[in-house]
Amino acid sequence: MLVDWPDATDQARPCRPTISCTADLVAPGRLEVEAGALYSGVTNGGARTLSFPVLLKQTLTPLVQLQVGSNGYTLIDAPSARYLDNVFFGPKLHLVDQGELRPSVAVSAQISLPTFPASGYLRTQDAFLTGFVSKDVGFVHADWNVGALFWRVEGSPAAQAFTALALSPSLPAPFGVAVEGYYFSDAGPLAPHDGGVRSAFSVAARSWLVVDVGGDVGFFPSTRAYSVFLGMTVVPAVVNRPDESATR
Repeated sequence: MLVDWPDATDQARPCRPTISCTADLVAPGRLEVEAGALYSGVTNGGARTLSFPVLLKQTLTPLVQLQVGSNGYTLIDAPSARYLDNVFFGPKLHLVDQGELRPSVAVSAQISLPTFPASGYLRTQDAFLTGFVSKDVGFVHADWNVGALFWRVEGSPAAQAFTALALSPSLPAPFGVAVEGYYFSDAGPLAPHDGGVRSAFSVAARSWLVVDVGGDVGFFPSTRAYSVFLGMTVVPAVVNRPDESATR
């Protein structure tokens, strides 16, 4: 197995910092890593949460990408809790390329499994199904996701639907901005309704490295009144780089 460093031909395709993700995959052979920190709070002195989410994506073919991720190490202040959140994994399938009129389309299916027992950590087994649609419309790139989250599938499951739409207008390189609206239905007590408007600013320090910062305001202050975040998307390595000269 040959492992190569990234170069200018390697293009990162960030999903973070929005909830909605692109239907397009990073090129085959590329390992893509997304990582960051998310701080959120509710109104009236409620709980504040700090988490460090991470997502690893390995594209195998133009059709198939394998993903492994987690909301990461999570700290909650009221009541106090410290734990490593569930680890999720599964394939993402890129079904349709963008054309003059048609969008690019992808789907994913993931299983979420609990990690180590900890005080304040609800250890459940979950399943996620998501559809992705992406399209360039003039100078705006749009990513629209719809999906279903099935919490505690091992017993007394609760289903939650969600949708998110992120719009990213073209800016002079290396800068980028995104505005997103999102909504999650109520699946209490496991997952209360959530929603809001999120905005982000990003800089592509290299074609294979994007850093971002931003925040959002929640529609349901008792669930999440606000969030701020920062992070990055990077292609740290290329596994079995395709011989692109052979196709020319």
